[in-house]
Amino acid sequence: MVVTDFVATRRKHIAWNISQNPTTITIHRKEKIRKGGGYEENEKDLPPVTVRIFISRSQIPQNISVLAGTKQTDKMYSLLADEHADIKAGPNVTDRFEALGETFEVVSVQPQVVQGLTVGFQADLERVK
Repeated sequence: MVVTDFVATRRKHIAWNISQNPTTITIHRKEKIRKGGGYEENEKDLPPVTVRIFISRSQIPQNISVLAGTKQTDKMYSLLADEHADIKAGPNVTDRFEALGETFEVVSVQPQVVQGLTVGFQADLERVK
């Protein structure tokens, strides 16, 4: 069937791309879950996953003001993962990991979809200094 073949082909392409420069990461997830009238914050380490981290934008440092002060970041990295990866980003979840001697935070996740089936994920990363 053409649909299955195209999906399988795209998954093979993603696996091949990851294999060209693989990095194994362990994501530390902080998640806020509604509980009663407020939120409960849960933290956990996810099982290791092999991804490809690559440069996607220019390296222009930015100072960002946050509630507790400021931090310096640059948004020059992205990540490619297969369809089994558990990677999230959003207002109630923060995924962080260490790789390449740096700490990264996932700022957005885009599923790679072929004919209605997820074949992988691409995520934008923020390098936190």
